[in-house]
Amino acid sequence: MDEEWYRKMLIEAHHNQRMHMERILEGLNDAHFLKEVTNEERLQNILGIFWHIASAETYWFHKSGHSIGPKFEAESIELVMTKLSDNTERIVEVVNTCSLEQLRIVPPSPESGPSVSWALLRTFMHGIYHTGQVAKIRRMIGAPELSEEKLSSWSLAVDSVVNLIHGLLHDAIQF
Repeated sequence: MDEEWYRKMLIEAHHNQRMHMERILEGLNDAHFLKEVTNEERLQNILGIFWHIASAETYWFHKSGHSIGPKFEAESIELVMTKLSDNTERIVEVVNTCSLEQLRIVPPSPESGPSVSWALLRTFMHGIYHTGQVAKIRRMIGAPELSEEKLSSWSLAVDSVVNLIHGLLHDAIQF
């Protein structure tokens, strides 16, 4: 595995996930963000879901030994969006500077936290999952339809992980 290629692919996957999130949020206003769709305490609206995504990133990177920021509350749409943007900056910095050992995909154990790669890939999939929920909620609350003119951001995000796995397997398995 080429270390720089792998770091680049991890960062690209994260950026593609964020681009997809941004696309799903296009055209939403404060009323959409705050529209209650469930009675769950923290995830009752789109704002709560995106707070949850940002909090999970903060949690898992802290567990990996690389704090990307303090715990925060979802007091406003602007605060959550700023937190997601700040998380991205810090995640990119961590991926670019972490040790080679932290690039291995190591899940958390009773003895230690996860590796940086595990934290990034875990939060990537978590973000894609919840962004899919928001895509469905958009339709349920009558939000504007998403533009079909743009390249599918979902495909680009998901394919970036597929490309990463393909590259790793190509290096590991030579036929």
